Amino acid sequence: MSKTAPDEKLPALPIDWDEVESEATSLLQQYLRIDTTNPPGGEEAGVEFLARLLRAEGIEPSTYDAGDGRVSLSARLPGTNGAGTKPLILLSHIDVVPVEREYWNVDPYAGTLKDGVLWGRGALDMKGMGIMELLVFLLMRRNGVAHRRDVLLLCVADEEEASQFGMDWLAEHHPELLVADGVINEGAFGFGELLGQRGLIFGVAPTEKAPLWLKLVAKGRPGHGSLPHGDNAALRLIQCLGRIADARRDVVLRPETETTLQTLQDAGMLPADLAFRDPDVLKALAGASDLVRALVSNTVSLTTLTGGQKHNVIPARTEATLDCRLLPGEDVDTHLAELRAIVDDDQVEIEVIYRCPPLVSEIRTELLDHIEATIRHETAGGVVMPMISPGFTDSRIYRRHGVPAIGFTPVLLTTEEVGGVHGHDERISTANLRLGTQLLMDTVRRAAGTP
Repeated sequence: MSKTAPDEKLPALPIDWDEVESEATSLLQQYLRIDTTNPPGGEEAGVEFLARLLRAEGIEPSTYDAGDGRVSLSARLPGTNGAGTKPLILLSHIDVVPVEREYWNVDPYAGTLKDGVLWGRGALDMKGMGIMELLVFLLMRRNGVAHRRDVLLLCVADEEEASQFGMDWLAEHHPELLVADGVINEGAFGFGELLGQRGLIFGVAPTEKAPLWLKLVAKGRPGHGSLPHGDNAALRLIQCLGRIADARRDVVLRPETETTLQTLQDAGMLPADLAFRDPDVLKALAGASDLVRALVSNTVSLTTLTGGQKHNVIPARTEATLDCRLLPGEDVDTHLAELRAIVDDDQVEIEVIYRCPPLVSEIRTELLDHIEATIRHETAGGVVMPMISPGFTDSRIYRRHGVPAIGFTPVLLTTEEVGGVHGHDERISTANLRLGTQLLMDTVRRAAGTP
């Protein structure tokens, strides 16, 4: 990237954004109708769809097969600087999480469009962003936009199940895909409302919390339901989960989150006299906001609970899974030791399913400079809010290799819309598809070095 971000407004391109909005809507509808639920994944069907679109524009993609339909794709727009220049990567994942169909108001795989809103699993996480990135890539080519740096479109498998057949597999078998100057990925949304206040807040995530996925297995004495006893595996597990839920969680104001809260205060989203650095105030703020709580503490969520086979049989074994998310800079082993001390039961095993060391990334990067320039020139009073991403993404693999990766999905959501991510009735407005594509287009032109 250039040493400094251009502060001037970029010249407009001859793009009909009404047509782009219509195209984005149509493409996302088609993409949502391809079931890439993970598990099992089946991303190959998504790759075939994306490859057809690229080939129709004269672009031959590369594909990467990890086996059993777990396929990823890349395509490249060469820059004017030629070989040896590290690319800017537009990263997205093809897979989506499962749904509970009975709780949706529409078919989650029908790509239903009503009242300017497109519904479906993956609309936000993250097929919607994938279509925005694809259109930016195609619009650059269609309009002959000169750029010094290569732009690489990378659509990968298996993000939702910890990347074993996606970015981790690619890092091992195709390390050339890790060579990059910067990565734009998921990790932070924009908000039209936040903490009960309206505004234009665009989240950017230069770092993220680390996952620690655990399974708790409780064992006990089986028996007839008519003869209760004191060694019931189900009760044992429930009591342990209660202790975990009741355990005190310290609040920690990391520099990244201090920047987040200061940004919100400067934007009038928090009272000007709110002393959020005071631990008691911070604790109260965390208690009032799920987002703030996630940004200032290690969290533990109970995600599954299983056991038993019949109404009148006391089970010998019950299981639960916990999704723990650790703040940057935390120690995984220390957290595990604290959790074992809380469980305090030798009849309950704690199995580590997946762990990732929490990384600390620089808040200020050149890519963030380009994003700020875009928001400054292309929105009416938009504010960029650096933040820790509460979720984890494939960006962690790039950061592990020293490549700056920023979560930036430039749409403006309500709290209710954000709740659709991994929840019910996931959706995105066509206006947000348009806005996101416009802002990504400007950001990519800046970051890729438009002359």
